[in-house]
Amino acid sequence: MTRSAADTPQVPNTVLDVLRRGELATALSVRLARTPEIVMLARAAGFDAIFVDLEHSTISDDATAQINLTALTAGITPLVHVRSAYSENIGATLDGGALGIIVPHVDSAQDATAAVCAARYAPRGERGISSALPFFDYRTVPTATATAAVDAATLVIAMIESQTALDNIDEIAAVDGIDILLVGANDLTNDIGIAGEYASEKAWAAYQRVIGAAETAGKFAGIGGVPVDGGVLRDIIQAGMRFVSAGPEIRHLGRAITAWNDEVRG
Repeated sequence: MTRSAADTPQVPNTVLDVLRRGELATALSVRLARTPEIVMLARAAGFDAIFVDLEHSTISDDATAQINLTALTAGITPLVHVRSAYSENIGATLDGGALGIIVPHVDSAQDATAAVCAARYAPRGERGISSALPFFDYRTVPTATATAAVDAATLVIAMIESQTALDNIDEIAAVDGIDILLVGANDLTNDIGIAGEYASEKAWAAYQRVIGAAETAGKFAGIGGVPVDGGVLRDIIQAGMRFVSAGPEIRHLGRAITAWNDEVRG
């Protein structure tokens, strides 16, 4: 928690700050680690955010909260990749220290609205009010002040992962309370019949469609799932993607230990 000149509590969000400066924000996904040390590794590597992937892991709520709280203290943005826009634990996840949710399979404005409703306070949403939040070191803060500060710092990220989502992209982007349109490149390329062909013309048309919709709506565009080697990701970033997921830590660990073993044996 920080305080302005008027001594009004504010909740910092590194990703929001980076995006608003027109810079690139990067995030590390967590599927394997259950303890807070992964946060320190992510910070040391220069990531702006870390997010626990609940859709593709069995990480518990308690472990997720510990990772979130450590990220808050470390000064990088804690996010959680929830299981759906209709997950019942979105409010508890945010109250436990997350500064945003990444919502998979947002195929319509209805899905986007459901996510906003769960993640944001009234009048834009229906998030329940908690009397003690980690963003204020669990201190008592007037309700109106606390909800305004937390809401301003909370990200709602809609994953675009299907042809249906592309068809509805303008309506999704227009939903008040959505901040980032995040292309899930693996699911999207698979759904449109070009699995793993990240540099194909069809994939590029999809990327441009999402970037254009985001810019028109005053939102940010992002992507995850594209390998860093080969230069395709670089080109996608230059085209306008501003939030990039590096993928799960387990993948990077596997590559690093394989490379070490290959080099030693060679």
